[in-house]
Amino acid sequence: MNRVICLSLFLSIAALQGPGQGKPAYTWHRTPESLALYRNISGESGQMVWQFNFKPGWRTFFHPVYNPDGVLLTAEAPKDHPWHLGLWFCWKYINGLNYWEYTGDPKNGISEGKTDIRQMTIRTRGKGSAWIRMKIDYHPWLQSDSVVLSEVRAIHAGRPQTDGSYCIDYEHIFTAIRDVVLDRTPPQTNAQGLRWGGYAGLCVRFDQNLSNPSYFSSQSDSMDSGERAPWVAANLKAPNGKTVQMVLFDHPGNVRFPTPWYVINRPNDRFWYFNAALLYHEPLRLQAGEKMRLKYRVLVPAKPLMREEIEGRKAGGQEGRK
Repeated sequence: MNRVICLSLFLSIAALQGPGQGKPAYTWHRTPESLALYRNISGESGQMVWQFNFKPGWRTFFHPVYNPDGVLLTAEAPKDHPWHLGLWFCWKYINGLNYWEYTGDPKNGISEGKTDIRQMTIRTRGKGSAWIRMKIDYHPWLQSDSVVLSEVRAIHAGRPQTDGSYCIDYEHIFTAIRDVVLDRTPPQTNAQGLRWGGYAGLCVRFDQNLSNPSYFSSQSDSMDSGERAPWVAANLKAPNGKTVQMVLFDHPGNVRFPTPWYVINRPNDRFWYFNAALLYHEPLRLQAGEKMRLKYRVLVPAKPLMREEIEGRKAGGQEGRK
């Protein structure tokens, strides 16, 4: 099946001015492989807010992602893990095949299984919001007629608020075409105390110019991998010395809510990462014909929020969701 991309930009490459004085205007920039939102700053060139990438035959992901002060938050393809792509969703193993890492052909970024974007529709709306809808098939890399899992994915990038803060909401509806086992590398620790394993789902790899990450949740001031929570906030120090923040929310309707989390802080490698890791403790099985829905929210605030402020922005009240 040919890949279909429909881009419907209602306000294409045009400034989107909010009502009233002092409200920022936003501009869409698009290419055949990406859609980006820019904030127009008086007397300066535009400041990117985020970019969504959808190169044909490749993976989809958000990068760069900036906070409202223009601090870069995400990293794309760092040398230690070139399949880490900013802000992304993935399954690692499906029925024993690796669908994300480059285990099929590392030089060409090919996996054993393919996350195949069969159709995509992108619509932008006033004040800087966008809807992205994808139909995805999962199958062994060269066997497009052997689909094991299908997905309808909807991403709503909400309009930035007056202070520049914004949310990105994800909804995934999976249908098992055959019996499937969604799996991960089991969590493990080596003799030097280095831990790895457990990832799959919504992931963020942070820019290596950030530093001193700390992760906290509604229950814990210092999250550890495997702990469960309805949300986790990551605070990191920017090169200018200020603290920046990103928050991921699990949805109350998700399987295994509250989800386990996978968090990484490796200063020697400048490796900062967190992941809503629903497979962390065990695989998940779907029978042929079975459906599963997952929802998540990503919040990029204008300033670091306290626990009580984050509680007021839970994913259950997702703006614009129906």
